[in-house]
Amino acid sequence: MKRLIFLFLAIILTSLSGRAQYPDENPDLQTAGISYLIMDAETGEVLDSKNEHTSMTPASTLKLLPTAATLEKFGPDFTFETRLAIDGTIKDGVLKGDVYILGGSDPALGSVRFQQRYYQPQTFLARWANALKAEGITRIEGNILGSENQRLNNKIPRTWIWEDIANYFGASASMLNIYENTYHLHFNTGDTAGKLTTISKVIPPDIALSFSNEVVSANGGGDQAYIFGVPECDERVVRGSLPKGYSDFVVKGAIPDPALLAAKHLKKELTDDGIDISGKAMTGMPEGNVEIIYRLKSPPLKDLIKITNHKSINLYANSLGLLFSDDKIMDEACGEMTEFWNQKGMRTEGLKLEDACGLSPFNQISAYQLGYILKYMQDSDYADVFRESLPVAGKSGTLRYFGHRRDFKGKFTGKSGSIKRVYCYAGYLTTKSGKNCIVVGMLNRYACSSREAKSALEDFINEAYKNY
Repeated sequence: MKRLIFLFLAIILTSLSGRAQYPDENPDLQTAGISYLIMDAETGEVLDSKNEHTSMTPASTLKLLPTAATLEKFGPDFTFETRLAIDGTIKDGVLKGDVYILGGSDPALGSVRFQQRYYQPQTFLARWANALKAEGITRIEGNILGSENQRLNNKIPRTWIWEDIANYFGASASMLNIYENTYHLHFNTGDTAGKLTTISKVIPPDIALSFSNEVVSANGGGDQAYIFGVPECDERVVRGSLPKGYSDFVVKGAIPDPALLAAKHLKKELTDDGIDISGKAMTGMPEGNVEIIYRLKSPPLKDLIKITNHKSINLYANSLGLLFSDDKIMDEACGEMTEFWNQKGMRTEGLKLEDACGLSPFNQISAYQLGYILKYMQDSDYADVFRESLPVAGKSGTLRYFGHRRDFKGKFTGKSGSIKRVYCYAGYLTTKSGKNCIVVGMLNRYACSSREAKSALEDFINEAYKNY
């Protein structure tokens, strides 16, 4: 069958200019990196490829790596565990000691995405309060502590960019996460373009941040507001624009200290429930032995990786990655994940991980390596679980609108990835002839619009669907 190398280039060029050109005739592609791989998913035969061993920036297609690795290493029924503990003594209903929330790096504590009622916001706090009351405690002469073993600044991968780190997609993974480490800024955008918007409320209100609002209203354009700030500073600046005409437009930011917020919310829950507390809500680790009085397990890994890949949540991917580090250090986890795939037979030359989610523009992975992961999971005992974690083109998750007007709608199951001047897709394609293929397409450093880059990759996958 005719190779698709020149077809792929022609598709991209045509989508940009309306007619096919040689690459050196189109200034938009003179700096672009193009890589792709088409593989028979059953036999592993490479059907077509270009620059498949070239290291590329993958954006969120990188999430295939930690979701597959954790599924293989820990199994679909693995759960994270958050523990409630006390130290000191209890006498006549008085705990003379501290209460600890010992995080187990669960990314989903307090999330509304899951069906388990015990896991919803407020419900798990009530369970913790009931566990303390079951110990006969009516007063605490001590502090409520959220466990955290790292300084806040040390949790953020050093190659994340300034525009990302204070926004919800830049929420860093902690030992103790809560509410997906996300707060909500509510804006009234007014009725006149160019006017300054107003912040009407912050949820939750006790995140201890102050905001300088520079966001103006605009004639459309969607959410173009970005939050700027560093973790160990309580000041945030919000810049950009939001569409006019909204009385309640929500912009999401990263909670800088989720362990402290968890301690605050437990303290409030206990106080509201009639338990008097003499101490403060704070962060800290136990210095000696503690008594575990309650264990809260997360939903199973199979549910967590489905959310990770369907919704492309960076916090979840990074929390999965940190399972590879006993000390919950991202650099160590990245090294261990690379070694994991090396031990599975992957050629890992050029694989450079800065995080487990793809947010860093300095991540490097090749189309071959993404294809290797997909082929490995095709043959895995957990193949069905892994496939079900991926969204379907034109139907679900982050692929809901990808290919929804193309022939391959419903036939491509995979992961998308996009950051500035990066667009990538990787997944499984059932072609028109019924062949099960692995398809990876990666564009870096393009000078066209993101919409045009996405359209070019849609065309590429559509041609693969029709021709194999």
